Amino acid sequence: MKAISYIRILPLLCGALCVQPLYAQGLGKPRAEQEPASQPQSNPQPAEQVVSPRIGQSHVDTESGETPNPQVLGMELPLLDPSTDTMSYNGAKFDVGNNALVRARFEKYLQQNPDDSTEAKRYRKKLKGLLKLTQKSARTNREVGSETLLQIGNGLYEMNDYEGDGGVSGALASAIASAVSVQYANRSRNRKNEAMQREIDDLVEKTNMMTNRNTGRGRSTRSGAGGGGSSDNSTTNTFAIAHNTKQIAKMEAAGVKNDADSIAAMEISKVNFQSTIVSMLMQRRFDHALIGAHAYRHVFRDGDTTLKLDSDSQAARLFEGGVGMPPTVNAMATIASNLRREVDQNMEAVANMLAQNKLSDATQSLIQAVAVGEYMQSVATFPAESRRRIAEFWSLRRKALTTLNARDYGALEQIAARMKELDPDFDDSMLTSYCAGRKAQSDLHLRNAAKALQAGDDDTFNAELLKAGSIWPKNPNLEKGRQKLEQLDNQDPVREEFRTLMARKAYRTIYNEQDKFEVVALDPELKAQYKEAITLIGTIDGMLEQLEVAARQDTTMGPCMAYEMLLQRGAEDERYQEDSRYRDALNRFALGAHEFTQALDKAKLSEERREYGSALSNYYRAQCLYPRSTMAGEGVRRVTEIILKAKF
Repeated sequence: MKAISYIRILPLLCGALCVQPLYAQGLGKPRAEQEPASQPQSNPQPAEQVVSPRIGQSHVDTESGETPNPQVLGMELPLLDPSTDTMSYNGAKFDVGNNALVRARFEKYLQQNPDDSTEAKRYRKKLKGLLKLTQKSARTNREVGSETLLQIGNGLYEMNDYEGDGGVSGALASAIASAVSVQYANRSRNRKNEAMQREIDDLVEKTNMMTNRNTGRGRSTRSGAGGGGSSDNSTTNTFAIAHNTKQIAKMEAAGVKNDADSIAAMEISKVNFQSTIVSMLMQRRFDHALIGAHAYRHVFRDGDTTLKLDSDSQAARLFEGGVGMPPTVNAMATIASNLRREVDQNMEAVANMLAQNKLSDATQSLIQAVAVGEYMQSVATFPAESRRRIAEFWSLRRKALTTLNARDYGALEQIAARMKELDPDFDDSMLTSYCAGRKAQSDLHLRNAAKALQAGDDDTFNAELLKAGSIWPKNPNLEKGRQKLEQLDNQDPVREEFRTLMARKAYRTIYNEQDKFEVVALDPELKAQYKEAITLIGTIDGMLEQLEVAARQDTTMGPCMAYEMLLQRGAEDERYQEDSRYRDALNRFALGAHEFTQALDKAKLSEERREYGSALSNYYRAQCLYPRSTMAGEGVRRVTEIILKAKF
């Protein structure tokens, strides 16, 4: 027997959540009663319509002509289409419709409280007791209807009162009771057949005696002289023989009918019992499936445990395609037992992963455990706090998928960061790398659009802008592009306003609203003036920031140095004197270095009046206040030369 591949079973079990009851798919018809394959059908249906594709069974869409998904580090990113519930990956599309219900049930499970009430504990205790009882009784040779079956049936009917049971225990108890009733009916027919057989034997013996008597008297009549009375007796025996023969035929026919009814009833009973067990297995009621499988061997003692499955049914595909073993009751018991063990091991692994904050791995394991063993005790009693932690991570994961499909890479990076915060082992490299790459592509197209705009190429500008928006619809730079378009529509008034400000030498106004006036840079005539205004104010602001720092560091000479430098720059470039911030800084530094400025002003005034002695004195005083003063030093040299050479 081949080893069971439980990984291949899981999609079938998950898909079975949505299917009709199995007996409606062929389980309710014994193989002996199935129509022959050669018989024509009135409405043949294609085999492909039996079940829809599942995850793991891909089909390549060769006719769609769609562009492949983007790749990150040589790996294609799977993208989900929420409208059709299909996932594109490696040139193939996966139908995840069969798993939609699993996801919904998983989310419902995360929001539920643990099933640890007193009634639930009592229910699971009875269930565990029945498992042990059936396992033990399956190894005994007690007859049908024994005390064991009564205990099993009574226990199942008691468990059926629990709300969380969902009527499963009652259905199994009814199947067992029905199978026992059928076997009692078969025994009654067997006893009738035995009684009829005894009657048949008596009639055969009497008929043989009468036949022998008629034959003997016939010979004596032919050999004797008389014997008219014996002819009448012979005639009477002949009628009796005919009557007995007819009675024997009727009873034999009745016996054959009873045997056929017993065989048919047994087949139907087995099919009904098997359908109940298989449906419980497909419903993931593994404990009940085990009880049913053990009870089956206890009820039916003929040794025939082969399942009466339609070859095209869901259950047949489970055994033949997913398990690789013949469909028998024992095989079902093996599957149920091992899946119970797998679920318990998964839940133990989930608890260990949560203890290590490995939420990503814990979520994956819990999804598998819930999808396969939702009704298992280890799953039902999972703590509420652990559910909350996984629910938060699961919500982020779903949101990340939706955000990825919406191409909102900024929000996706925030989600990835939060997932990384919750689970330090979460590998967010692919998400962050993909987001960075797509954002860079969008910005690159925007830069190309800006270049096209400057060159006056409207077609290229529109195409590049469209590409940037399709890659990253929420790119914040797209808003700037929209504003530029609005400015282009109103560029004539903007140009006139720019010319007016330049005529008034209002360079700072242009600088403060440079985004608004950036559109004039597209005009070759105004481009140089725009750059001139922006460069001038930028230089002034940079210089003022440096002087402010120097003045704060040295409150004595710093203001003197700043005032003198501003005076020199203003003298070198008259445009400085038109700037309001320059004038405010000059006045502020003059107040901070008022003694130095007064000495320079007096020295200049005295020099203009040709009072060179007084001028030299004031220049020296200014130089004492700020020894590195260029203006004071030049004044001293100039006045000294005049005095020494008597040029006055």
